[in-house]
Amino acid sequence: MHRRRHQRIALSFAAALVLLCLVVRPSLAPATVEEQRKRLPPPARDCDDPVTGWWMGHQVLRNDWYRFTLEVHRVEPGSEELTGNIEAWVWDGEAGEGSPPPCQDNDHNQYILDQPAKGTFRNNHIEFIGQSYTVRKVLCGSSGGYYPDGFSGDLILENTEFHTENDDGYNPITTVVFRRIKCDDAPKPIPDLPPPRAEYKNGCGCF
Repeated sequence: MHRRRHQRIALSFAAALVLLCLVVRPSLAPATVEEQRKRLPPPARDCDDPVTGWWMGHQVLRNDWYRFTLEVHRVEPGSEELTGNIEAWVWDGEAGEGSPPPCQDNDHNQYILDQPAKGTFRNNHIEFIGQSYTVRKVLCGSSGGYYPDGFSGDLILENTEFHTENDDGYNPITTVVFRRIKCDDAPKPIPDLPPPRAEYKNGCGCF
């Protein structure tokens, strides 16, 4: 066959394979905006500042769940420069497993990271970039390596939400829906941790 025809057949086969994977394993398909919104707490309204506070996003990618909490502050009042932290709570799970499971004999990986972050807020557009990361706590299995996250997007819905591209410089760029869940003057949200790690059946307590 002609080389171009081979290429057309190969591309058609690849496209069909991707479509089949999305049908057979829907966890590979990116969640819609509405699906992501359903996972989030109610929005915080009537905040004094349009951007500061705590923002949460919740997505699944490649059978890994990510629950992001952005702690956003201005460097000084009225400044366009932002500072704060990106908390990433990561665990293994299929598309329907939107809550962190308890640890059973280290049967999956689950951990919480902190990423000191810097960014800007100009013309209703937020950019918030993790500078590095540290592992705060391993809840199950191990943490492995991680590429700091970077988010950017325009505020919408009366400054209660923004849709951002997550670009860590390594993984494919994905869209994450963030919702502001606390104003800057409210107490910091406390993570809803899963049950403690289960002990091994022999009771060795080797965790």
